[in-house]
Amino acid sequence: MNHADLQELLVFAALDSLEHDEARLLDAHVASCPTCPAELATLRETVGWMGVAVAPVPPPPTIRDRVLATAPVRPEVERAGTQRSFWRIVVSAGAMSAAAVIAALLMYLWGLDTRVQSIETQLVAERDLATFLTSPDTAMIVLAGTEQAPKARLKLAYDRRTGRAILFGYDLPPPAEGTAYQLWFIAGGKPLPGRVFAPDTTGYGRWKDEVPAEGRDASVFAVTIEPAGGVASPTGPMVLKSVAVS
Repeated sequence: MNHADLQELLVFAALDSLEHDEARLLDAHVASCPTCPAELATLRETVGWMGVAVAPVPPPPTIRDRVLATAPVRPEVERAGTQRSFWRIVVSAGAMSAAAVIAALLMYLWGLDTRVQSIETQLVAERDLATFLTSPDTAMIVLAGTEQAPKARLKLAYDRRTGRAILFGYDLPPPAEGTAYQLWFIAGGKPLPGRVFAPDTTGYGRWKDEVPAEGRDASVFAVTIEPAGGVASPTGPMVLKSVAVS
């Protein structure tokens, strides 16, 4: 028997339904094969799961009788071998069906676990955001659009102690190709560069930033249109400017 023939016996070995000669041949093959031991271990694990997950369903007696009736009359030893072969086919077919059920169940549970983890991660992020926005150390800045973008709005929330910041943009016109919006913190008449960003197709966006220590006491905040990589000093038109600070 070649490798492929012996590999087909692995499922029967996992079910402990091999004939003596088959078991002897397969044992010798598994001892020297680089892949069959792992496959046999996996099949045995699957069979173990089947014993827990699937209740045994005996085949109808009529099927057994029909199969045995078609077998030629043989000595008792051969008849016993025929019966074992019949049950081996029936059990293996049931095992395949049970394995398919188990595989589907495991895939469902894996997908469910993934969705639960995703929801939990989202809830943690939302709780963190709510805590951040309601903290007494968080400053809230509202920026309104200039004549360059009259409907545009931007909200900036930042922690006065750590500088952690989040920007929320609304109704922002898409910047021209090769350009982007850039936030500025104007303290003591000096503009300090902040986040470079671009909205999605609906004009909305949310971005993280960090306000430098010298910009946390800024009295004016602004947004200009700049090259997509950002600049150290503003060069483009101002499209948003702070109108409220809290």
